[in-house]
Amino acid sequence: MPGEISKAARDRNLQVVTQHMAKLEVSGLPRNYELFHEALSGADPALSREVMALTTLPSQAVLDEIGLRHQVPSFIALATPRSRDHEIRLLTELRDKMSSGVTQKQGFTRVLEAVARSLREDNNAGPGDILAEIEYLSVSLSDAVVAETELEEILKSGVARLTKAESDMAAARALTLRDRLTSLPNHAAFAERLEKLYGAEGDKHDTALFLVTLPDLPDIAQTYGEPAANRIIKKAASIFRKAIKKNDFLARIGKGDFAFLLREVDRDSIQAIAGRLSASIADNLVFAVSDRSSTTLQLSIGVARMAEAFSPPQLRLQAATALEAALANPRLPVVVFSETVRRAS
Repeated sequence: MPGEISKAARDRNLQVVTQHMAKLEVSGLPRNYELFHEALSGADPALSREVMALTTLPSQAVLDEIGLRHQVPSFIALATPRSRDHEIRLLTELRDKMSSGVTQKQGFTRVLEAVARSLREDNNAGPGDILAEIEYLSVSLSDAVVAETELEEILKSGVARLTKAESDMAAARALTLRDRLTSLPNHAAFAERLEKLYGAEGDKHDTALFLVTLPDLPDIAQTYGEPAANRIIKKAASIFRKAIKKNDFLARIGKGDFAFLLREVDRDSIQAIAGRLSASIADNLVFAVSDRSSTTLQLSIGVARMAEAFSPPQLRLQAATALEAALANPRLPVVVFSETVRRAS
């Protein structure tokens, strides 16, 4: 997608990850590639230290443990189904205990019927006989109450476990929708938000998609290293977060790429909004290129309006086309999609 890190840079990153995994003889599972990519990017120093300390032929169990401990999305998704086994066992326990409780109630009912029949048929029964029957009933009732109490405790425990499982799954899902470097919503969250906006209850009125990229970031990463690039990304995310309104949406969708869904934006206000975003970066994000000099970073921005696109893919394609035009012409850093832009692409 235009605006993401250049193909050459992506190829270099993939090559580094592949070489490191091959050196350690790590299985080529997709989640392992994600683990090593996250570690080699330097976004999480603790994760980087653990992965760099691995010896040849680490077991998959060790890799999974590292991935889960550092909340890498693929490993969280891997672990989530395990909770279903616990809930299946819980439901089995509840079924067995309820069956036991029903049996106890049926037994008490039979005892009650037998006592009632005995008292009706035995006209010579004295107080002692009646007390013995009552004691028999009391014992049977006590057994039924014990079974009911046990069932109640299991139900309470089950509710607590189900509530915790739901909470854990919600937390895991939140992590899969969160960018680990910036804590912004990630690409998956952005796609989900777009689908909701185009859904039956979505509100598309005057909403615009701004695709924003830092075009100098690949060169900075190549020259000064990934940690320097990551610091710039985190700072840019912080600046952008302060630049949006409460009901707007901001996500990081690529290395130096951000997506804004801004409400109440008409064509006449797009340039002014884009100008404010560019000014916020120019005024607050300065990159030191040496001990004595620094440079400000520029943005490239492509914009499309939801009112002019019938689906999420079309809206993204329009914004990406506009961004591609902006990247191709540094003198025109903000491009709004139009038929002229489409024909020129």
